[in-house]
Amino acid sequence: MFKLLRAACVPLLLVAGLGLARPALANDHGGGGGGADLVTLETITTNLAADNGGSSRFVQLAITLRLDDPKGAAAINAYMPQVRNDILLLLAGHSGNELKTTKGRGDLADEIRDTVNGIVGSPAHTDKRGHRQPAIGPVKSTLFTTFIIQ
Repeated sequence: MFKLLRAACVPLLLVAGLGLARPALANDHGGGGGGADLVTLETITTNLAADNGGSSRFVQLAITLRLDDPKGAAAINAYMPQVRNDILLLLAGHSGNELKTTKGRGDLADEIRDTVNGIVGSPAHTDKRGHRQPAIGPVKSTLFTTFIIQ
């Protein structure tokens, strides 16, 4: 009798509990995820430039772009083939040794941000004083959710 009662109650409790769950929203304070201000790209796997020793490596990246304005997601998704192509070309210019360092990964994140903003916004340029100005567009930052070099 107890087993029958328990078998009937557990599914009801699970269904009722699912109705109480609220989705976590992404914000600048961490936590959450899947908010309208994030665009997740499919995992990218590609070869890197050869290291000084001549050995070639490959990288696997999962990238999420944090946006200033959620409306920018539509533009990025519309140009996704070009976004992925330009990121692949960008990665081909980096070696495994460069990307092993925190600075190298940070620089790559900035380059990806500027690349995507250049596609859907205005490209990076050099001002009259010779200072590099970043591209202007909807991407605020690049987040690596997977970064594997082999």
